[in-house]
Amino acid sequence: MGDRVSLGFMAETEKQVEQHLQGHLDRLPPADAASRAVVEQMRVDEVHHGRTATALGGAELPLPARLAMRLAAKVMTTTAHYL
Repeated sequence: MGDRVSLGFMAETEKQVEQHLQGHLDRLPPADAASRAVVEQMRVDEVHHGRTATALGGAELPLPARLAMRLAAKVMTTTAHYL
């Protein structure tokens, strides 16, 4: 599908991972500074990767593709939780 779509897929993936990590930060106890620092650094890295993909010409994916990615991610995270 080409570089623009591949980079767009990467940018959307990083955006969704960043949102997932933000959810972890929201649930971590404020006093758990070590875990918060690790997750926050991961979140910062994901934002950087996504912005880089966009800056390199990544195309915004159509809504159905973004929703399908979210659904696939939900299936994976839910399955992983029970394994």
